[in-house]
Amino acid sequence: MVALVSVVCAAWALHLWQARLSIPLRYTPVDDTKFYLMLVKGIVEHGSYLSNSSLGAPFGQQLYDFPQGGDDLSLLLVRALALLSANPGVVVNLFFLATFALTSFTSYLVLRALGVDAGAAGVVSVLFSLLTYHFFRGESHLLLSAYYGVPLAAFLFLRLLGHEPLFAGRSRRTLATVAICAVIGSDNLYYATFAVVMLGAAALVMLVGRRYRRALVGVALASLVSACAVANLSPSLLYRAEHGGDALLERSAAFTEASDEGFSLRIADLLLPSPVSRFGPLRTLASEYDHIIAPNYCEACYATPGTVGTVGFVWLLLCALGLLVGAGGWFAARALARNASVGVLAALAVASVGGVASLIEVFVTADIRAWNRISVFIAWLSLLAVALLLERLSAWLGAKRRGRPLARATLLAVLVFGVYDQTSDSFVPPYAATARQWRSDSRFVAEIERRLPHGASVFQLPYVPFPEGYPETPVGDSVATYSTKYELLRGYLHSRTLRWSYGATKGTPADWSAQLAGQPLPYVLAAAVAAGFDGLWVDPAGFEPGKAAQLRSALRELLGQGLLSPLGDLWFFDLRPYAARLRRSARASLLGGLREATLRPLSVACAAGGLALENPDATPRQASLSEHVLRSGESYEATLAGVPDRQASDFPPATTITVSRRLTLAPGRTIVRLGRSSLPAGASARVLYATLTETALAGFARAGSAATRTLTAGLTGPPCPQAGG
Repeated sequence: MVALVSVVCAAWALHLWQARLSIPLRYTPVDDTKFYLMLVKGIVEHGSYLSNSSLGAPFGQQLYDFPQGGDDLSLLLVRALALLSANPGVVVNLFFLATFALTSFTSYLVLRALGVDAGAAGVVSVLFSLLTYHFFRGESHLLLSAYYGVPLAAFLFLRLLGHEPLFAGRSRRTLATVAICAVIGSDNLYYATFAVVMLGAAALVMLVGRRYRRALVGVALASLVSACAVANLSPSLLYRAEHGGDALLERSAAFTEASDEGFSLRIADLLLPSPVSRFGPLRTLASEYDHIIAPNYCEACYATPGTVGTVGFVWLLLCALGLLVGAGGWFAARALARNASVGVLAALAVASVGGVASLIEVFVTADIRAWNRISVFIAWLSLLAVALLLERLSAWLGAKRRGRPLARATLLAVLVFGVYDQTSDSFVPPYAATARQWRSDSRFVAEIERRLPHGASVFQLPYVPFPEGYPETPVGDSVATYSTKYELLRGYLHSRTLRWSYGATKGTPADWSAQLAGQPLPYVLAAAVAAGFDGLWVDPAGFEPGKAAQLRSALRELLGQGLLSPLGDLWFFDLRPYAARLRRSARASLLGGLREATLRPLSVACAAGGLALENPDATPRQASLSEHVLRSGESYEATLAGVPDRQASDFPPATTITVSRRLTLAPGRTIVRLGRSSLPAGASARVLYATLTETALAGFARAGSAATRTLTAGLTGPPCPQAGG
């Protein structure tokens, strides 16, 4: 019943009567929903998220370097739901709704196991499933919405502090404890990590209290959860052990890569309402605070446990204070509340700004960087405190005449107020706009599949790194920007018979199209044809408006009239006629060389003080290097392998310089450095992007008009760090 009430309340908050189950609740370009739709579709069609032959053509997508295995239990549920429908939109919607039911279900079971009254347990369990955090995550952070393992982790923490036995030989108690650890370690990597930290904190408390056997039990619990998480991640861990890690996917500590504190946790975030509160004055107060603290992006702004939960949070802080000063009476009346207060203090000590989490990020791992997400643990402990207060209130009312109906009415009032307080109309998805976009994409892809043969490959522009797109930093006026991360998945999500170039993990050999970014449009098209692609998909939103118009004119010149999506926001061109003309005009050996150079390209990447050029072959290759440099100062100097190579000087400040030169690249890595010996103090030389073109293949870039030949078709990456120096 509690699970059902949670789903009904979530349906009311989301206005689900306006939605269609076959269309995902969200389909916007500003979040990660399409990534999770991709995961689900991959599981439906291929049985696993790790390998997907429909993406990253021609090599296929491998996600070993971007593991999701910490969520294996949730992904198992996805596979079960896939038995009901092969539509990824249906599966994602059903899973998201199931997270409300599962979260309230486990919360209720734990509260009852802790001896909490059924009515109070039911109320706070529903409210726990309807946290603002849950709606903020939504389908855009689908697996974070599945925090059903959090109450189980809190249960182990409280049992450990409460001295109740958790292991007893080969008993049911031991099996239950092991099973709980397995669920926690398989729910979500973040929540498993938080559980390990909390259990470690409980073990430390036991150690300080000289309860060494209980401390060992805490270590055993943390070890079991860790072992389950490692087992789930074992495919990725074994892959990394064999192939090494992907440097482009390594995270840095949040406080070094963000200009604000959006990933950190602050006590104020737990006390203040959310910035989308239904109550106007509270909403204004929260928004003003959030704008000052985290003006760019703020996850922690949605960490509030709600008004009801905040009452419990404040009471636990008072209990913790009473515990520290040795107060008795009301604050010491129940050990469960005292232990919950210890949990809140431990979570705050770890996750708050400058807390233990900062040391973990620097010295252990930066992969767990959004420590504000531990707020769900604090929220559950706070709602546990509310349940204990409601128990007392119900007992007091029950002792009075007609007190039982009044007690029930009080529980109902708390539930209704809490649901209203924790939800917001801003969480209602834009159903009509989503349906228009989804149907337009579906019809567009269906027409492409009608035109192309089964199994054909489609090349996609602009180039966007996968996963996570470009860093959200400006890349200069001379380089196009692309604010979305997963828009190029739209074709795949509606496709049944085609393969797509997008989706190869950045930093791997399968990400060959990265080296086409910044190349002239004719060269890119010839390279795509030589690599075996039959069609071209273009998302003009990935280019500056003026450049998008130029690109469309150039594509029509080279490829003829293309196909527009029903909404006019996507383009498609059939590459087969162009391929036939190319085969008639170019030697087969030259096209073969172009294919080899495309799929096993010379690569250029940022390096300390300059550029790193990579030749994957065992023999030298002749190439042309073009560097597009944004600089301020009055002179420019470049060196190749330490030899000065002056090519431009006396430029006005903040100009863009394009420096091209021919070179012979030996096998392996060659460093091109931008020197500063001739730059005045304070001057800079910054590479916006650079391209390498093999000398023998440069002729493919000279097709079409002069305007077409100078047009770059793909996006170039963010600028290299300050060069020279």
